Amino acid sequence: MLELSHTHGACVGNWRLVGASDLRRIRCDRCSVEHDATPEHRLAAIDENYAGIYLRRLAAEGAAHLGSEPE
Repeated sequence: MLELSHTHGACVGNWRLVGASDLRRIRCDRCSVEHDATPEHRLAAIDENYAGIYLRRLAAEGAAHLGSEPE
């Protein structure tokens, strides 16, 4: 699976499609790194964005669960 690189490994930004139709790029909304908007890069960006959504949901559920446990 193709992996899009950020400027640093801890970046948790989302990939956005930007630019004019003939010069489309994929840009991270946090670290601003860009990649060509090839079909492979676009699919990798979609996969990474969905993974981020699921990880944030799981983290929120875990935090809620930990917060509700008696000490």
